[in-house]
Amino acid sequence: LSRRTLRRATARITFFVCIILAFPFTAHAQLLDAVALDSMRTYRSLEKALQNPDQVYRLDLSGQKLKEVPEGVFLLKNLNALDLSHNKLKVLPDRLQELRYMQEFRASRNKLTEVPKSFCRLTHLKRLDLSRNALTGLPTCIGAFTRLVSLDLWDNDLADFPEEMAEMRALRFLDLRAIQFEVPEMEHLQELMPAVKIFFSQPCNSGM
Repeated sequence: LSRRTLRRATARITFFVCIILAFPFTAHAQLLDAVALDSMRTYRSLEKALQNPDQVYRLDLSGQKLKEVPEGVFLLKNLNALDLSHNKLKVLPDRLQELRYMQEFRASRNKLTEVPKSFCRLTHLKRLDLSRNALTGLPTCIGAFTRLVSLDLWDNDLADFPEEMAEMRALRFLDLRAIQFEVPEMEHLQELMPAVKIFFSQPCNSGM
């Protein structure tokens, strides 16, 4: 009898130890690696996504004529990839910072004029596409994107680029086509980020 009691007690202890050891993994399970994220289902309906919000890692709401980010998006706490491209958004809400596991964010072909400082809190971002908007500047906190690999700013109204961009050590691709530059400006950006492949259009003083 004593041995049976001992075995039961040991089994219970083992059970609780397993739970304790597994808990940290559960807490960080929302941040997927590249292979796992690519294999996840992409939801294209917010209504369907909200039926099982904790299992949604990829959401595509592109081309839905959205004028603002739907509130339901912020209930998807495990979201790793969000596509809001080809809508009518004028601002990126501060609440986007709540989606702390975001790795891929696309909002091309909207009417955005600025990137809010709160957006810089999405420090797990690896791919960011804000092309074909009306951005006039970038926040100095952009240097917080230390994991960012690809940044697409093609066809915006950008004139100034913060020196903090040099802090994006993982950046490898930067698309600045359809933005007017003079040769010295292009050279400065390349010196600022020597490891980055920067795509420029023909400089405006090239004589062409």
